[in-house]
Amino acid sequence: MLGVLLGIMLIVAPQTALRLSVFVGPNRRRRGDYGTDKHDSLSDQWTWLIRGLGVVCLAIALFIAYQTYA
Repeated sequence: MLGVLLGIMLIVAPQTALRLSVFVGPNRRRRGDYGTDKHDSLSDQWTWLIRGLGVVCLAIALFIAYQTYA
């Protein structure tokens, strides 16, 4: 269940997932005053990489569910 939710989140909102991740680093999240910081758009390459990771998470979760319940 957790793998399915993570996979769906990565596919639907890849930029949000990457901003919330530890891979972006602390310096990107601490710019600007409250309400004035602008969100830089991530490159399309990062967006598709995160979506691909979401598809992999979904595939693994579905495979585990199939093995468990079949």
